[in-house]
Amino acid sequence: MSPADVLRFAVRRMFWAHMPVIFLLLLASSVTAQLPSGFSGLCAIAAFAWVVLALGDWITAELRADRLS
Repeated sequence: MSPADVLRFAVRRMFWAHMPVIFLLLLASSVTAQLPSGFSGLCAIAAFAWVVLALGDWITAELRADRLS
């Protein structure tokens, strides 16, 4: 697998796996913002955690591509 393949798969994972989940979590957070249950805050924290997960996935792909080159 070439470094370009690794980065292409990482971009595909970013746009087809991570971004829709983050969007849905932020959408749920904004829709439930007026509820007193705290679900909005939980969704916002989960979205932030998913952003950190996606960033870690991207950095791992960059390091793997660097090792392969």
